[in-house]
Amino acid sequence: MNTLKRIFATALCLLLILTCLAGCHQKGEIAVKIGDVEFTSGYYACALVFSDNEARAMVEEDLSEKGDLPDEINYWNYKVEDTDYVEWVQTNTLNTLKDLAAVKTLCKEADVQLDAETISLAESNADYLWDSYGYSALLEGNGVSETTFRQYMQDTYLADTYFEHIYGKGGEKEISADKLTEQLTGNYALVNIIKVDFSGLKADQIADKKEQLSVYETALKNGTKTFEEIYLEYNGISAEDHTHEEVEEGESEPLDHHATILGSEDTDYASDYYEDAKAMATGEVKVVTKDESSMALIVKQDIVADPYYIEELDTTLRNDIAGEDYQDEIAEYGEGLDCDVNTSSTKQFKVKKIKYPETTY
Repeated sequence: MNTLKRIFATALCLLLILTCLAGCHQKGEIAVKIGDVEFTSGYYACALVFSDNEARAMVEEDLSEKGDLPDEINYWNYKVEDTDYVEWVQTNTLNTLKDLAAVKTLCKEADVQLDAETISLAESNADYLWDSYGYSALLEGNGVSETTFRQYMQDTYLADTYFEHIYGKGGEKEISADKLTEQLTGNYALVNIIKVDFSGLKADQIADKKEQLSVYETALKNGTKTFEEIYLEYNGISAEDHTHEEVEEGESEPLDHHATILGSEDTDYASDYYEDAKAMATGEVKVVTKDESSMALIVKQDIVADPYYIEELDTTLRNDIAGEDYQDEIAEYGEGLDCDVNTSSTKQFKVKKIKYPETTY
């Protein structure tokens, strides 16, 4: 009987140990190998968390568009792009790793590497996200170390670097200056703008704001005030206290520090006021109201007249033009690589078990 008790006790201890280890992984354990590129369990977990984040955002956007966004969402009850939620997250995670493996492989073949400045930028951004933006709470709680996250960030910058290698100046598929200018003028507008959001404002307050912008519009049209004077007055800033950020040596700066870029809906600068601004003539002043939800005082500028913007938006414009083609090419190359998934390492990471901190990030 004592022997049976000892055996039972030993088995129970082993079961408890195995239970405690569930969801954990050994440091450096390889979870996925794609081509010659190996990804650790922690790296897989990192990609899984970000895929889940992406899926959640897509579910929320879909529900918002339908006007049916509840306070509590059971995400797994919904489909993402007509696919079961959990399946989509798992597939997207693996596709992300395939894309990164493709980039790493192609960069190795082309001898493309991150320069010191880009590495420094990637690391500083990773540090900021980890320490100040809540990523540490999100990722550490799901088995992702800071070192792994920093590597993940560097790899995303490597993807951008390879894009520039192909589509940038001197690249195999370099995009011409004419096409960049065409994209700039066709999908972006440069303006001075003061926007008023009506949310939280009472009817009399909205009326006051409308009157205020109307007065500003008249002052701009008759030349009694400059936009900078109006900007300072509207924001309660004295001319003595107002300064513009100094640029570092060798960097360029815009001619007008108060100018704002508005983009069409398919750009990273998408704005509800883009179409209104696009239709305006250079120098035209106009107050535009949007369905009683907001209004804006707009002064149209000439985006081509300031060479700063074609330079500043260079990568953005190239991505607008060739970004989808690039992603398709990378995805196709990644699909052609041998993929070996160590399920004994990946099965511990469950989509429904991803932990989210109570604080937002």
